[in-house]
Amino acid sequence: MFIVNFVYDDEELLEPYEWQDDDCYEEIETLDIYHVTTRQLHDLMYGELYQLLFEDGYYLVGDGHYCFVIDVKDHHIVRRGTLSWQQSDQMNQKIQYQPITLLQYQIQDEAYDKEFGLTRKERLKKMCLEEVIDEIFVVRYDVFLQICQQFHIHGDNPSSQYLALKQKIEKGYTTLHELLYHELVQGK
Repeated sequence: MFIVNFVYDDEELLEPYEWQDDDCYEEIETLDIYHVTTRQLHDLMYGELYQLLFEDGYYLVGDGHYCFVIDVKDHHIVRRGTLSWQQSDQMNQKIQYQPITLLQYQIQDEAYDKEFGLTRKERLKKMCLEEVIDEIFVVRYDVFLQICQQFHIHGDNPSSQYLALKQKIEKGYTTLHELLYHELVQGK
């Protein structure tokens, strides 16, 4: 029996340290297991694929180091899900001994890579912060200039300042992110 925490196609996979009681858990008795290349695993994780040659059902895909479950309907991935740490470790060991399967599919679109190590709350705050920065750059340019001045961001033109600010918040979640979140999002 597998416990899978599913998210829909437009959401990011939730690692076991991010699981919450109100997540979408399902118990699945059996899974077909596929050992795929790391590149294919990346496509299956971040790609909107079509013409995936799987019948409707649940499949475990992995490269021997990381694995997750895909829910396929009408040759499209509609949901992805993670297993507990213990089940993931067991499946990764099992996958390593299977031959690699080269899957046939076409990529329609691709999502951004997930930044691991952040909590669900930090990721949500960061996404909200990025949207607010985009909004104030366009709608409240005076506030944008104040932020740049406050954080010593200088540039030749507004675009370079915007890129410099975005670059400062690109990786991780630091006190700068928290400060900006409180000032721009909660202070709104």
